[in-house]
Amino acid sequence: MKPNLTSRCDAGFTLIEVLAGLVLASLILVSLNMAMSAVGKGTDRTRRSLGEQSEIGAAVDIFSRDVARIAKIRRPAPPDQFTGYVFDGGADAMVYPLREQEALEEPGLYLVRLSVREKDGQATLLRERAPLPNGSNAALPQWRDPVVLLSGPFDIAFAYRAQRSGQREWSSSWKAAEVMPEQIRLTVTNNATGRLRVPGYVQSLAIDSEVDCAGNHEARCGTADAKETTQ
Repeated sequence: MKPNLTSRCDAGFTLIEVLAGLVLASLILVSLNMAMSAVGKGTDRTRRSLGEQSEIGAAVDIFSRDVARIAKIRRPAPPDQFTGYVFDGGADAMVYPLREQEALEEPGLYLVRLSVREKDGQATLLRERAPLPNGSNAALPQWRDPVVLLSGPFDIAFAYRAQRSGQREWSSSWKAAEVMPEQIRLTVTNNATGRLRVPGYVQSLAIDSEVDCAGNHEARCGTADAKETTQ
């Protein structure tokens, strides 16, 4: 009787071959899972970055439109004196007058405050406003209508200069009450990377004349002749 001989192919896979196949399949699945995880994280980072950039762009747009519309208003003073203009600027806050019209029951001159609030490594750029006080004995502004323009792990700062008035270097504060700044700079830095998200955005003020006081005889407004003698 002849022995029943079968080929290796007909005998099937050995246990070692099956285990090797399972290990290879596991490695492939692990690699695919890692690749998909990396793609997912990259997608989330891109989505967060786009959302963050959109928020920064909206904040810069509001900042730009506000600064371009700053009104040149004199501080309350006797008619024969000049005590400077209504404006106060610091590295983390600035207060300036605007003529507000839209979405207001009582349009007119308002004080607007842009301020930076920091808490737990998060910075918030807040915009508030209040009716412009009239008279030297007016109470402090009661800020209202708060709007968050930007929030995140940022370092937000303002800077000021007036090149035509001789102040050519950027300053982190503006206390020269007799002169308005000509340009205001906004910088937004990512705290984690140290990179600028807004690389020194500069907006010029359109305040060549006291347009908001033209034809106005209120105490806070000056005449063109008085302005020429005090500058």
